[in-house]
Amino acid sequence: MIKSRYFWIAAIMVAVIPLLSIDIAQHYLDWQNEVREELITVVQNVYSFDKQQKATILDKVFERNQTLTFLIYIKYFSILVLLALSFFFFRLYKQQQSPNFLTPFLYTVTLISCFILIKIFLVNRVNTNGNIQILTLSPETSSFQTLYNENFKGKVVYVDFWGTTCGPCLQEFRDFTKPLKDKYKLRRDISYLYVAQGNKYLWHKQIKKYKVEGTHVFVNLNQYESLYMQSTNDSIVLMPHYLIIDKKGIIVERNAKQPSDRDSLYAQLDKYLTEN
Repeated sequence: MIKSRYFWIAAIMVAVIPLLSIDIAQHYLDWQNEVREELITVVQNVYSFDKQQKATILDKVFERNQTLTFLIYIKYFSILVLLALSFFFFRLYKQQQSPNFLTPFLYTVTLISCFILIKIFLVNRVNTNGNIQILTLSPETSSFQTLYNENFKGKVVYVDFWGTTCGPCLQEFRDFTKPLKDKYKLRRDISYLYVAQGNKYLWHKQIKKYKVEGTHVFVNLNQYESLYMQSTNDSIVLMPHYLIIDKKGIIVERNAKQPSDRDSLYAQLDKYLTEN
């Protein structure tokens, strides 16, 4: 056991650097999705925004751009500071005693691994939002029938197929999912099911970041394709894609409107919500 405080100060600083690097990568991905892609969408007027909607979105984009840029620069600067300080303390440790290289290296690598595992655990910790439910599907599940009977019986279910790095999917969460939930917040006969594939670490982060309330399942690519093709009768997987299941558990809209279609989607949902 190394007892030098200089070593442990330096080792902790080195262990923090990968965590900051992970954050920088995440901030850059967020910038791509929330700034670059959003600006492209507004410029191309993909959703036929009116003047007020464009102004509101652009205000959010510029604010997010400032925040992300600041975070990236401050964390880059922090990494440089930590590198310089850790080098300084490692030198003090080396002057204090003459250790072999292997032991300090192994302790430092172990500490880095522990810090990364703790970060992953904190991101994937038990969800504290009671309106977000995480379910696990059996690997053999290829339809929604059992899932519907066990969790949504008697309800209209709006199903969202999405991916953890799918820009249009995240854009729907960011700009249009909340208005949809607000419209039907007083109804108890509608539920939202989100089926995702991609990176499980990012999956947890995206759900929490965009506060996507509803029921969530994460599946591997093969099961995702199986569920998608069985439900849509399509042979090509496209994201995002939406379904509507009626109160009898039947898929009645295999190509439902997306949240950004607003009135068209509300008309579809209202049609099945009025049914007994």
